Amino acid sequence: MRISLLSLALLLLWPQDEYTLLKKVQQQADFFTTDQLENSFLVKQYQLFKYQPDGTLQCTFSNLTYGNISFVDALNPHKILVFYKDFSRIVFLDNTLTENWRAIDLQEMGLEQASAVCSSYDNGLWIFDQVNFELFRYDQDLQMTQDVKNVQQLTREVIQANFMMESGDWLFINDPEKGIFVFDLFGTFFKKIPITGLNNFQVFGETIYYFKDGQLKSYDIKKLEDKTVSLPVKDCRMVRMEKDRLMVLKDKEFWIYRVK
Repeated sequence: MRISLLSLALLLLWPQDEYTLLKKVQQQADFFTTDQLENSFLVKQYQLFKYQPDGTLQCTFSNLTYGNISFVDALNPHKILVFYKDFSRIVFLDNTLTENWRAIDLQEMGLEQASAVCSSYDNGLWIFDQVNFELFRYDQDLQMTQDVKNVQQLTREVIQANFMMESGDWLFINDPEKGIFVFDLFGTFFKKIPITGLNNFQVFGETIYYFKDGQLKSYDIKKLEDKTVSLPVKDCRMVRMEKDRLMVLKDKEFWIYRVK
């Protein structure tokens, strides 16, 4: 399990003085993500910066060929997915941000407009084709294992996917206007969660964590309950959690906290 569910439950109750600031990094970023080893990956246009749990810069990556980075998925810390939406390219990096795999040209695979991609189990890959409203899963050899045609028929809604992620036995596809659509790993539609206005989120067990309107929220998928998570600082642009770390992106800085 990527994070202790008990730790997250306690985090909801912890006051601000239970956070210890470990590092303030002078780094501007458009967005960031994290991995289960508590590393942070900050994106500034076409550049990717990897910071260790203590805030030390470990390595960087940049590739001007494909323009700005649209999305990074570090579900597998040793095979990091980097998506260039404007050029329909996917690049995979190892844990030193070295490009050790061939870049994937999605148009060569017949995918006209991939609006969202994410990593899957066993080094697989999910792709949402916005033009044809199809959902595909490929294995590590780029062999198709799932082809969900006409997602619109399943959901009875047109999904404008801007983000998706796999967690446990589920795939979560986000539409900022309509909410979060949940599918199983065979592509069967399960339910829609009515949380809107999101660009990203995290899922741990049965709980979705998302940052909206300056607040970090938790949503219990079974109980349908929303709670607010205490934060040690205001004016955050983005927040993520991994185990006993809280990572905060501000306008010109990146802060790393340890949760006691």
